[in-house]
Amino acid sequence: MKKITLEQLVEIAAEVEAGDPTDWGKLAVGQEQAFRMIGTTILDMFDKEVYTDDDKLIMLATITKLTVENMLLNLKIIGK
Repeated sequence: MKKITLEQLVEIAAEVEAGDPTDWGKLAVGQEQAFRMIGTTILDMFDKEVYTDDDKLIMLATITKLTVENMLLNLKIIGK
């Protein structure tokens, strides 16, 4: 499997975020810093040559959890 760099991960994540932008001016952390910090953690957890079925399950469960949290957050924002 091709090695994924932090720069690649941050760039793609930031492009996805551009479709639903966050007002970073109201936060104590900047966009670049947040993406790099979280990206580093994700790469530490999942940057492997070989993935087990458990690794795949954990990645999919994590994506599902974050998508649900994002949906709930958006619903709260719309409700205000």
